[in-house]
Amino acid sequence: MTNPKITPRDDGPLMVSNPPILRHRSGAEIETKDVAALCRCGLSSNKPFCDGSHRDTFTSAPDHTKIRNAELTYSGEVEGQDVTIAYTPVLCSHAGECSKRAASVFKPKEKPWVQPENGSLAEILEVMAACPSGALRVSVAARTDPQHLTRGEAEIEVEPHGPYWVKNVELEAEFNGVGASRAKYVLCRCGLSKNKPFCDGTHYDAGWRDDAE
Repeated sequence: MTNPKITPRDDGPLMVSNPPILRHRSGAEIETKDVAALCRCGLSSNKPFCDGSHRDTFTSAPDHTKIRNAELTYSGEVEGQDVTIAYTPVLCSHAGECSKRAASVFKPKEKPWVQPENGSLAEILEVMAACPSGALRVSVAARTDPQHLTRGEAEIEVEPHGPYWVKNVELEAEFNGVGASRAKYVLCRCGLSKNKPFCDGTHYDAGWRDDAE
């Protein structure tokens, strides 16, 4: 069986061949065909599928001049081990899985917003696995390169009023973002990201909604 693959069309939808499991974040599966065209302009009336609304209104070109492609690191001692958490803001979709699962470590309203020393190693590793975008990575003890954690089979999840969460699906696109993971990433669904085809969290700042006209 051919592996699933996503191919972004210029100024058009995300073409998914041999689609993996496609589901809403609620868990409900979405029926699809052997090839699926997923909307990424934010305008389709048949979301998550494309209905042609992108024509003459949507550009797929990223604007990398307006993003800061840099990595931030936060270190602390956790259970007697040196732990460093690396974070690439441009990859972050603001899903909030980090603060939901380890509120003592990930505190968006404080500086620094990541405080590894306040949590357990199990909590931190759970967050690394749950982070859908690959914006967060962890290095423990003697490991020199921060590691992503990815669990589960190939799938695409549709976040309400947010991006596509993709795991273990090949993407035919250049990966822009320090430390980006090819095993898990988030793809823009609102059409507003400056780092297309990837989500950069703009939907959150703009208050984009699935049912927006």
